[in-house]
Amino acid sequence: MSVLVIQRLIGDNQMTDLSWLAGLLKSIIVLLVIVDPFVSAAFFVSFAKNASKQQRNKAIMTAIAVSAALLLIFIFTGLFLLKILGISFNGFKIAGGLILFALGATVVLGIDIGGTEKKTDIKSAAILIGTPLLSGPGALATAIALSKDYGMLIPTIATAIVMVISFAVLKGSFFLHKVLGNQVIEVISKILGLLLAALAVDYIYSGVVGFITVA
Repeated sequence: MSVLVIQRLIGDNQMTDLSWLAGLLKSIIVLLVIVDPFVSAAFFVSFAKNASKQQRNKAIMTAIAVSAALLLIFIFTGLFLLKILGISFNGFKIAGGLILFALGATVVLGIDIGGTEKKTDIKSAAILIGTPLLSGPGALATAIALSKDYGMLIPTIATAIVMVISFAVLKGSFFLHKVLGNQVIEVISKILGLLLAALAVDYIYSGVVGFITVA
């Protein structure tokens, strides 16, 4: 393995154990806020009421597999795609920030963009949970941003941890729905949406400052 590949895996800058841990923790929090498995859990409950336990388990595994695959693809190839397309990272950061802000605003304000088709079956619901709910444009943009900041290893580990958490939330979605109810889940999602909007503003600011610095 070449030195260049190793640097891409662990990040361009030398990181101390403390900064590495801080980077991992930040990556986990950012991805978890954006992925927001609680929204997916509420969606899953509404579409899997009449499904068997086997169908539910299969749907959850499909959703997690689709989401994880997309996030990892963008972590490992996202920067390369930007380079091929001639898109600056600062421009991508601003665009990603705008998307994240829109997603956060829709969650906080309870806006349903495009509506949701109620006749979706359990198989289609699994794909919808995988993308765009768990790994939508905001999550994919964040995956690229994290790979730029920390290399490939930290975002990969963070993705694995977030996917495990998402699996646990989806697996216990009916239990959570029974114990917490729709209102509590909705409040949690709105809090995460607000945090997401705040992160989006930071992304946009960082991109603008990057353009000014380069200029």
